[in-house]
Amino acid sequence: MQTETRVVANGAGFRVLIDGPEGRPWLTCLHSLATRAELWDEQIETLTQDFCVLRIDARGHGESDPAPGPYSFDGLAADVVAIWDRLGIERSAVLGLSMGGMTAFGLALDHASRVTRIVAADCRSDAPAFFRTMWAERQSVLRARGMEAIADITIPTWLTEETRSKRPDLVERVRRMILDTSREGYLGATEALRGLDYKQRLAGIACPACLVVGAADGLHPPEMRAMAELIPGARFVEIPAAAHLANLENPDAFNETIRGFLKG
Repeated sequence: MQTETRVVANGAGFRVLIDGPEGRPWLTCLHSLATRAELWDEQIETLTQDFCVLRIDARGHGESDPAPGPYSFDGLAADVVAIWDRLGIERSAVLGLSMGGMTAFGLALDHASRVTRIVAADCRSDAPAFFRTMWAERQSVLRARGMEAIADITIPTWLTEETRSKRPDLVERVRRMILDTSREGYLGATEALRGLDYKQRLAGIACPACLVVGAADGLHPPEMRAMAELIPGARFVEIPAAAHLANLENPDAFNETIRGFLKG
C-alpha cells in the first residue's frame, strides 16, 4: 500500500511517497539530479519485503516546490533529516543514486546517529575542475535552450546505447523525469554538485556502506572503486549491462545486490 503526502521542511514543500507495512525498519530512497521519486519504482516490490520505504522528491524536483537555489549538500541532507523529524523517523537506512548517493554520504557523515547503513550508487564524492566546468556548461545550456536541451545531452550518458536503441519506453520515461524538473531545481542542484566535497572525509563513515555502479557508467567505476577503498569495510559492486541509471537498466542485478546488503 502506498501513501503520498506533502511535508513542509526547511522552508520548502516536499512530495513524499511511503510504501510497505508499518513497523518495519525504514529505508529512505534518494534520486538523482533531474529525476524524481519514481526513479525507484523497479525497486519497491523488492525493498518492501523488508522495509517501510520513504521516497522523496528533492527540492526543485518532481512535485516538490521549485525552491530557488543555490543548493548545497549540507542543505540537501538537512532536508532529509527535517522530513524524518516531521514523520517521526528516528533512524533509517539510505539508498541514493548520483546526487542521492552524494546526499547519503552527507547523512552518514554529519547525521550518523540517524543512519543505519547506506548504499551509494553511480556517484562521486568530490568536484575536480572538469566536473565543475561540466556543470557550469550545463547551466549555460539550460539558460539558453531549456530543459529539452538538457535531456538531449543527458540521456546518452545515463543509458547505454543498447537501451537507447531497444527500450524506447524507458528512454521516454527518463526524458519525462528530466523535463519535469524545474529550472530552479536543476540550477540549484548543479550548484550543489559544483561544491561537492566529501572525498577527504569518507574514512569517517562508520556505518556499513555499499558502493554500486553501472559497469558502463563512464568514469564512475574506477572512481567508485577507489572511494570504496577509503570507507572502512565498504563493499563495491559493478552492475553489468548498465550505465548511470543502473537501477533502471538492470534492475534484477541491482535489486539482488542491494537487498542482501540492506538486510544486513
